[in-house]
Amino acid sequence: MTNMEAISANTRATLLLCGRFGDRNSEVRPLNQSEFHELNGALKMNRLTPINILGMSATELSKLGINHGISVKRLHTLISRESELKQAISVWGEAGIWVISEHDKQYPRRLHQHLTSARPPLLYGAGVKNNLDMGGVCIVGSRASREPGLKFSSSLGRRCALEGLTVISNDMRGVDREAVSAAIEASGKAIMVLADRLEKVVKAKRYREALSTKKLTMITPFSPNAAFSVANAIRVNRYQYVLSDVAVIVETRRKGGVWTGADENRIEKWVPAFIRADQPISPGNSALLHLGLKAISQKDVDTIKSLSDFFINHATTSRVNSEQNISQNNNLRLPVNFYSLFLSELQNFTESYAKSETEIMEYFDLEKAQIRKWLNRAETEGYLEKIAGKSLYIIKKKS
Repeated sequence: MTNMEAISANTRATLLLCGRFGDRNSEVRPLNQSEFHELNGALKMNRLTPINILGMSATELSKLGINHGISVKRLHTLISRESELKQAISVWGEAGIWVISEHDKQYPRRLHQHLTSARPPLLYGAGVKNNLDMGGVCIVGSRASREPGLKFSSSLGRRCALEGLTVISNDMRGVDREAVSAAIEASGKAIMVLADRLEKVVKAKRYREALSTKKLTMITPFSPNAAFSVANAIRVNRYQYVLSDVAVIVETRRKGGVWTGADENRIEKWVPAFIRADQPISPGNSALLHLGLKAISQKDVDTIKSLSDFFINHATTSRVNSEQNISQNNNLRLPVNFYSLFLSELQNFTESYAKSETEIMEYFDLEKAQIRKWLNRAETEGYLEKIAGKSLYIIKKKS
């Protein structure tokens, strides 16, 4: 069977409409996610699927009246890219990369159920497709996490493997890669949702054996040779959560991709989420804990008898206290212990050199009034030193 024959007819049509391959300088832009779903909806109303428009002339497309603001010329040009698509599929096949569309049976039902029109029309991948709908534990965190966060991630990934729970993460260095590697090394399964360069990652030596032994599945909604972009990295966060049964955020700041993904999951309520609560706790972790995420610690991972039972028992407890905490925290009225957490994190932040009030405010992502109040208190209590003649602060060294 050739690579073209291995791809379903509707997936081939979706690739022609949405795929990015061939001449990158082409003036004809593939359909984006929203445009494709509008077109697909119009096709369904006419009891058609994407395959039905292949081979149609511009005139036939125009008569069909399904373009919904997409020019007929653009549609016709896109579906005429058969030779370029054949070449791209050949390259992907040689690298062990497959493609499925939302019309295929192997397309994860979780994406259909939770994301509806926000689901990606195409998924490129490598490894076992059947693992995509098995659920698992989403483990995400900062690329700059220190040893405690990395240790937690590794321990959690290993525990998941031992209990038959699939780890769902990505290939970002730090927490994410640590969790995947630990799970694979313990003979467990993992799913990596990539934001870029599937063609490169699938060839990485560290994943070669895991792919060949069917322990690892890689997927991405973006073209296999797509370059990294912040927007794409943020978008894939939602797919990690939706493919999971439960999520654990190891470490986050109060901004950036990890925070955005965790907050979107909290709002959308896709899956129960836990936050690492070991001390010292970062401002982002503290905020998510206060917003209702359940706590999990290194001790929990090391000592509990069943990780599955732990998740089930804690995820089903009442959210009443969390909701009360949220309402009480408006207008900078944060709990008293946040001050000690602030001091702890400030020590790490000012370890290398003194920081200005503005730098501290941006780092903690809090209002100036709250930051100034804590800085003044820390200086009065002798924890903080303000450099003479400058508005720079640094934690006092213990004598």
